[in-house]
Amino acid sequence: MILAQLFCSSWLGVFYILLLLASGVSASPSTMCFPNIPFSEFSTFIQDNFSGDISLPTVLVLLFTLVKKPDFLNLHGRQQHRKLQGEWGRPLTSWIKILSRLFMAVRLRDVRHQLFQLQDGIILQDSQNHSVDSVNSLAQKLDQMITLLRLNTFKPNGKLRHRRKAISYKAIEPVYLICPQAYQCETLTCSPYSLAQHVPFAQVPQVTLLKGNDIHQFSFVLSGHCQHCDTTYFADHDRAWNAPEQQFDHCHLNSAVYLKLGQAIWADRIFTNSILNATYSFHSSSSAFAEFWNESFGCHSSVKVSRRHIWQGFIAETTRMVAHDSGENFITPSHANIDDITATAFETLGSDGVIKAAEGHTCSECSHPHRFGPNEQHLNPQDYGPVSMCVVDGIVMAPTHCAFPECLAPLSNARGEAFCSHHVQEWGNKCRIIDCGRTTEAGTLACSQHQSDWKRFKDAHSRSNLSGVRRAISRPNEHQPWQNPREVAEVQAHDQPPPGDEEEDGAQRKHYFSPLRYYCTETACLPCGVALAWALFDRSESPSKILRFLQSIFPTPASRPNFICIDKGCQVFRSAVVNGSFNTTWKNTRFIVDTYHYTNHKRTDELCRTWCNPTPLDGSNPNLVEEVPNASGIRQMRRSFNTQASEQLNAWLAGFAQILRRMTAINFWWFLHAMLYLHTKRVLRRQAEKAGHAS
Repeated sequence: MILAQLFCSSWLGVFYILLLLASGVSASPSTMCFPNIPFSEFSTFIQDNFSGDISLPTVLVLLFTLVKKPDFLNLHGRQQHRKLQGEWGRPLTSWIKILSRLFMAVRLRDVRHQLFQLQDGIILQDSQNHSVDSVNSLAQKLDQMITLLRLNTFKPNGKLRHRRKAISYKAIEPVYLICPQAYQCETLTCSPYSLAQHVPFAQVPQVTLLKGNDIHQFSFVLSGHCQHCDTTYFADHDRAWNAPEQQFDHCHLNSAVYLKLGQAIWADRIFTNSILNATYSFHSSSSAFAEFWNESFGCHSSVKVSRRHIWQGFIAETTRMVAHDSGENFITPSHANIDDITATAFETLGSDGVIKAAEGHTCSECSHPHRFGPNEQHLNPQDYGPVSMCVVDGIVMAPTHCAFPECLAPLSNARGEAFCSHHVQEWGNKCRIIDCGRTTEAGTLACSQHQSDWKRFKDAHSRSNLSGVRRAISRPNEHQPWQNPREVAEVQAHDQPPPGDEEEDGAQRKHYFSPLRYYCTETACLPCGVALAWALFDRSESPSKILRFLQSIFPTPASRPNFICIDKGCQVFRSAVVNGSFNTTWKNTRFIVDTYHYTNHKRTDELCRTWCNPTPLDGSNPNLVEEVPNASGIRQMRRSFNTQASEQLNAWLAGFAQILRRMTAINFWWFLHAMLYLHTKRVLRRQAEKAGHAS
């Protein structure tokens, strides 16, 4: 003890201890090299111990099973050698025998005859998985194979050689070639000529391929070229000449296996689909997914992905998803950047907010056979089709647009600009105070006389001010002593117009320092949850806008549902009667109020109580309420449709509020459309799975 204290107290002892610790760390790598033996030795061993017709897959199963299980090798090696009294060293351990049984009974049962030679004398019946002789014979072969590959944990004399660790596969990592899928020219105006390698050897780009959770840096991008029509073929798109537009276009391939995320990063569809699934299921932003991936997988290598890579993968995956289901080819100019691609995607694939995946959908939750009341029993059921419903609701979550009155164009710059590109040029350097007209001072948006207004605006919208506001808003139920107590929350009545906002109302605004924001996002869905369409409403959620939105969704009489459920259904009904569309467009459709908001509607409103009641209990409308027995056999009234479907859909969409609030209008449009499209596909898939289980 005294010697140890003296030793440690000296600088030489401290240095020696640090040297030992450093050497111990450096001598303990996290992985071990792949077995490096001559192939001739391995080939000779296989021929001498197994059947002459053993297949390559069988050999690889044996090889990688042993290589990938270092813990199994440690257990097997330890039981082979006797260390303590009472132990028995045995060459064929219980571990190697159980592996032999698993090979013969499960993994290699169909080809187990390849594991033995004729001189082994092993004969197994079809009904027999294994025998004692077959287990011992195969166990001995596997133990010899471990010795050949130098995977032994202990030396023959029983001394520990080294504890087995995970094997590194860098030595056998293949070269990944990201090639075009087409092997000959597929241009309609050209013949199927063979494709030539387009890029010289010195210019072949070496990239990083994200394949699932694996990172492969020995990846190269090859492209094919048709010398007759000048079309270039890549792994994710084709580049062809557009004669009418006098430009090259990119045709994004729906069947692409690999997608380009950045200048030197590609990913397979498993990776990009995981971006889409994480966004849908966890409301994950691009930054959050990039941080998750970098901390989970990228930290073990020098490869990092950014939020731009993730957004690129989201756009690439969603555009191909919608284009594939629509049977269309998504084409963009070759010089288009990610913003141009997003805008083109919504313009060509967005269908003005209509979800194409929901076209023609019917199920037992959103439609049922027509039922007749007590006074309608004489009617013929064959003259009436199924009864259907559409549920509509709005959510106050929308992007910004140009601050100029009556202009809904996207902003020219989402970071600080309030006008679109057209009005930026038209307004020029004039003061943004309305009716001022003077020239702005450098670095500001106001003239010299209105600098106080500009400073007040900048202070109110600074990062420090807004962060405090966000923290207060995030705790709406918290009541502080300095806050005015309110026993009853002020809720906007269903039959009253929305309150005006002087700062957001274009007619009452004093300046154009900040952009305007759409009032709300209106969604329409079926009672089963399938999304039909969405639209942005500016300034208000007026009944006339709702009627125009519904008419765009249901353009033909055959497509219009029997019931349209909305929280302000009585207002919409009044507007339809006043403007005459009720007698023409909506003569076979009835507007009702959803059950949640109906309880807040005025009892004195006879029109609402008579025509918009979602659950009439007097039997006047058996298509809305039906009488069914419960588990005890007692008959009870039950709603025929889920009138809260749109409320539930919007509650799910509210989870994206933090993401959508920071998006430009173009990104907002496509992101919302892609999420509703994916939501519809998942609902349809769950219904199909449920129907399959029921059958």
